[in-house]
Amino acid sequence: MNTLLKKLKFNQFETFPELFHAISPRCFKNDRDEIEDFCFLGNDDFGKTKDHLRVFLESVGITNSSLFFVNQVHGDKIFILNDADLTFSEAMKNSADALLTHIPGKPIGVFTADCLPILIYDPQLKVIGAIHAGRKGSEKGILFKVVREMGRVYGSRPENLLAGFGPAIGGCCYEVGEDCVQPFKKMFPDERGWLRSGLSGKYFLDLIAVNKMEGKKAGLLPENIFSMDRCTCCSTPKMYSYRREGKTGRILSTIMLRP
Repeated sequence: MNTLLKKLKFNQFETFPELFHAISPRCFKNDRDEIEDFCFLGNDDFGKTKDHLRVFLESVGITNSSLFFVNQVHGDKIFILNDADLTFSEAMKNSADALLTHIPGKPIGVFTADCLPILIYDPQLKVIGAIHAGRKGSEKGILFKVVREMGRVYGSRPENLLAGFGPAIGGCCYEVGEDCVQPFKKMFPDERGWLRSGLSGKYFLDLIAVNKMEGKKAGLLPENIFSMDRCTCCSTPKMYSYRREGKTGRILSTIMLRP
């Protein structure tokens, strides 16, 4: 029987019986009792990709459902899954970096390997979201825009929303140039703690801290923003990290309303 290793969840989301969610580890134990790396994306072996998605979703309690995801492009577009008849293959043709839905039985997810995955939930109106917040998406205020879109489309109130931040590269490891931090200095001129100086004119950027500030700016309550605070680049056990490995796999963060 397939066994998942160290599956990650938010305790705050576990209090809602109508909600399924999880963040994938790097590997799992397969039917042959071997440790195998998850392979969620790629055209090299579509059969393996499909099987690994099934294994992970079933481990979360999601059965007989296909994952809905989009073509992530490091932007700020938001895909609204509001058609119960839309297929997952039709959804994945859309270029976006966040998904929202109110439809039960439709698991949505984002893939990351250093970028910040955010799962968001409105327990009052039963609306869920999955966000891919990398440096460029964060620079464009993607979390703020998701909160605004949830209000526009569903009537969600920011103070009711819960946002869970998954594993991402931390301020301990994410070294970037001046050009990368300038947009954030303009966004948060009076804030501290999200940036520290490195060597040779470089900086260490804390994407988690940046998005916490963005969430508060959008109206989320500080107590409703929670983070795993796990750095993909230096945490143990190892997680997929583009900064550390270059070409690598992806972490899947998924959420679904119980049908």
